[in-house]
Order: sequence, then structure tokens, then C-alpha cells
Amino acid sequence: MSAIKVISSDTLDDKMKSKVENAFRSKHTESVEFVYDIDPSLIGGILVIDGDRYYDASVRGQLAVIKRNLK
Repeated sequence: MSAIKVISSDTLDDKMKSKVENAFRSKHTESVEFVYDIDPSLIGGILVIDGDRYYDASVRGQLAVIKRNLK
């Protein structure tokens, strides 16, 4: 069984958890366990860690991209 870690700035409601889980279950042939964690420093949005893949849909991540592009 694979574990996918979902980190958000605040607790996700059941509807959002369902959307995330459906999106990532479709990428796996084996059973997947979702582990949820909270990190207020994200400001908003989520990070998803799926094995060695890292999906950053956080406000902090978007601000970092803008900062890099402005340099």
C-alpha cells in the first residue's frame, strides 16, 4: 500500500478530501492511504507528496515561483 501525504494550511473538509483522493487514486493501481497534515505557513492551498513526486498548489509555492521569475 502506498501512502500519499496531503499538507494543507487548514483542515480540509470532506468534499475537498474526496476531490484530492479521487484525483490521486486514479494514478495508482494498488491501494492508497492518504495521510493529512496541517502547515499554516502554506498560507492557503495544498501540497501533495506522492512517493517521489511533489505537487505544490500552495500560496507559498506560488509566491516562491513569482519571486524566482522576478529575479
